[in-house]
Amino acid sequence: DLETTIKVCLLLANATQKGFSTDEYDVAATSIEAKLSQALLFQSILDETKPNKNRSNNSIARGEKSSPTTIRNELFQLFREVLLANPTLSLEQDVIGRTWKYCFYGHIKQLRCQITLKKETGEFAIASSAKGSDVVPDNLEQELLSFSNSAIPLYNDLIDQYTKMLSPLSQTSNTKASQDASDDKAEQAIIVILYRMHINLGDLYRYSCSTKLAEECYLKASKLAPATGNPFNQLAVISQSQESLTAVSLYYYARSLMATNEPFDKSRTNLFLLLGNNRKWLEEHVRDDDSHSRAIVAGNIEANSSIGKRAQREWIMKEKSAINRKFLAQLVDLQWDFMKGVSLDGSDMRIHLDELLSKMSSIIASFTDLLASASFSESLLCKLVATMAFSTLTASNQGKLCSTKGLSAKRSKDPIWNEGFIMTNQALAFSFVLRFCTVLANHFYGHMTKRENKPNASSLINIRSLTPLLLGSSFITSIYEGSDWFHGLVFYRNDESSGDSMSSENNSIRNLCTTSQIDFSQSTAKISEHLSEFRKGLSQQFESVSFRDVKEYSEYYGFFPFHSFLTRNGGADSRGVNDIKPSEYVTIEEAINTLSSEKLASGSKSSDLETTIKVCLLLANATQKGFSTDEYDVAATSIEAKLSQALLFQSILDETKPNKNRSNNSIARGEKSSPTTIRNELFQLFREVLLANPTLSLEQDVIGRTWKYCFYGHIKQLRCQITLKKETGEFAIASSAKGSDVVPDNLEQELLSFSNSAIPLYN
Repeated sequence: DLETTIKVCLLLANATQKGFSTDEYDVAATSIEAKLSQALLFQSILDETKPNKNRSNNSIARGEKSSPTTIRNELFQLFREVLLANPTLSLEQDVIGRTWKYCFYGHIKQLRCQITLKKETGEFAIASSAKGSDVVPDNLEQELLSFSNSAIPLYNDLIDQYTKMLSPLSQTSNTKASQDASDDKAEQAIIVILYRMHINLGDLYRYSCSTKLAEECYLKASKLAPATGNPFNQLAVISQSQESLTAVSLYYYARSLMATNEPFDKSRTNLFLLLGNNRKWLEEHVRDDDSHSRAIVAGNIEANSSIGKRAQREWIMKEKSAINRKFLAQLVDLQWDFMKGVSLDGSDMRIHLDELLSKMSSIIASFTDLLASASFSESLLCKLVATMAFSTLTASNQGKLCSTKGLSAKRSKDPIWNEGFIMTNQALAFSFVLRFCTVLANHFYGHMTKRENKPNASSLINIRSLTPLLLGSSFITSIYEGSDWFHGLVFYRNDESSGDSMSSENNSIRNLCTTSQIDFSQSTAKISEHLSEFRKGLSQQFESVSFRDVKEYSEYYGFFPFHSFLTRNGGADSRGVNDIKPSEYVTIEEAINTLSSEKLASGSKSSDLETTIKVCLLLANATQKGFSTDEYDVAATSIEAKLSQALLFQSILDETKPNKNRSNNSIARGEKSSPTTIRNELFQLFREVLLANPTLSLEQDVIGRTWKYCFYGHIKQLRCQITLKKETGEFAIASSAKGSDVVPDNLEQELLSFSNSAIPLYN
């Protein structure tokens, strides 16, 4: 009886729930789950806007009489309610992505396809008249503009609502010692959704031709997720629409491809399109002989002295703008040369070495003049440094990184592949970074010494070369300290053995690299010496400063070439792109600061405190190895650099037999040294790596490579010669091959002696 009574009570409780009322039979979706189910229904309708033979079967339980516009509006309201009710679930269910796809972008894509077809053929696609389509052939551009404009306030409202959610969470995170996992999820969800909303809103502004507003949205998105490539790709698209901003576009594509968490690989196609168009522009607009360009402004002022001062100023600005644009276009074109690589033998379409060296010198000379005339902003100079860091690490590899392990893998797959090509081109690109930063250093030193008083923060704050110089010198320091992605340090060695092993052609490259290094070292040494009194007067608080203390550098968080010294947590990280997994998005406080700014202006003025910190960081770089005024030896000291050097020696030993391509492959390789000398040097490199890091040694098969290249390769050659002698009484032609050190006489004794010499090394 008791259980029966309980059953009746439960039944009556059910009867009082919504949907059982005798007065109301509304079974509308009121829960979040029900709203999402209803949303799926609407999505399926929008997915079937094209004619379908099964459409009648699929139309059951669907509001097919409603137009796509009505369905999109109803779907947006459902998604909006879910987004505002539960950000965590919304992120899990990708509600913001579905909102964009089904409520907005689906129709926008349809309109843009019709517009493109109209321009190409003058006709409209059959799909435009399909059942369920609401694309009207007339005034498509106006329809796109109108639809985008109608969507903008909806996104702005959502962003406002989500931004308001941040403040209470910020207060909670500050007062609670430890938050629940659900609170952390909610915080993360809100920031991620805000990031994606700003990408979508930026796209809407772009479709409505509001370029400045689109740029602001993408910039905010890049601040919310600095390690993600997508917003930088969008910024590049906007910059690319203006021919004069080619250098800025290249920077943004570099940021997109080199994002530490989510690189945007689709940028690569756009990058090559940009570089191709830039070269075409240069060919069309720049004459071969334009040596007058640097003096054109001064010369024409006198010639046009009769015009008014205001008109004269405007004319001068136009002339300067034209010269600046030409220079930036040439600088961008040089980066493309680095990415493609220099031709080793003149047989391909790449730039020849002599032409590249001439091009580099010409651009450095122009940059020196233009920097002296204050042609570039501090922000642009920083972007140029970042771009050159990108082209250095990706030189001759089409804008892609290649680790030491990657070099080994390529060599294993293709024995003929020449890793010396990457080494040479990375060294050349890096030498240009050194020369560019030398110009910055000399500019900073020149302006600093013009001050009558002793240097102080206030007197240094307006020297625009300081900020990019610090960025460049920090990248240079990170290369000297060892990078798994840079393989050209062998060209910067300063010991006799490496000099002896260089070919004559390769020596010219090495001389360029060494000279570039020495010039940069001397320029930074002068700065360090001049600021010695300034450094002595600083308090202890400046002994532990970092890039995190300078807000200007926050723009470069999440950029892989700078990640070893510039991270949001202030630490250093030398891992690869795929290994870096810090927090992908900013904190609540950082998000609030980003979203509360009406406009994100780059290159804002530094304070005296930040200027002092920059100087301290610059002086710290000047004391690193490779910057000493007494020593210019930047030999490979890191494990990664040793492995890169080892690959170079391996490639030489692989080519001990005559090869028709030998001359092509000889660049960047020590061809004058005997195989015995090379094997000995290679063994010392491998020994140091084996003793320093067993784990990496196993991963890189260092012990296997030691056996193959330092010992067994020569032993095998000797044994083959001994066998041939016994069978035929003659010696193989290979015994006299260039680079072979097998002597026909006493082969058995040579084998015995060589084996005995190796035994104590292994022991």
